[in-house]
Amino acid sequence: MPFKKTVIVTGASQGIGAGVVHAFLERGYNVVGTSRSATKSKELSPSDQLALVDGDIGHIETAEKVAELAIKKFRSIDAVVAKRRHLLSQTFHRVYGKRLSRAGRD
Repeated sequence: MPFKKTVIVTGASQGIGAGVVHAFLERGYNVVGTSRSATKSKELSPSDQLALVDGDIGHIETAEKVAELAIKKFRSIDAVVAKRRHLLSQTFHRVYGKRLSRAGRD
């Protein structure tokens, strides 16, 4: 059985970010949601298809934690939805770029 695709969503704890998380979950994706207070979100609850990570995604440590969790729990990182575009060219590229090239090889 093929595994589901995995999406990382930043700013996931409320508003548009939480809405994006729900949209992907409803379509059968696995999601790793992150924000400074993701685990305290009133709009999201962790599940078999949703993992939440607290932290500032602008910090390399948080980005590494999110990427490692996605690979460990869901075995892939297929897309990243970032509310703050400039992070894609900085933190995400350094962390996720490495993992994306290795994802799916296990």
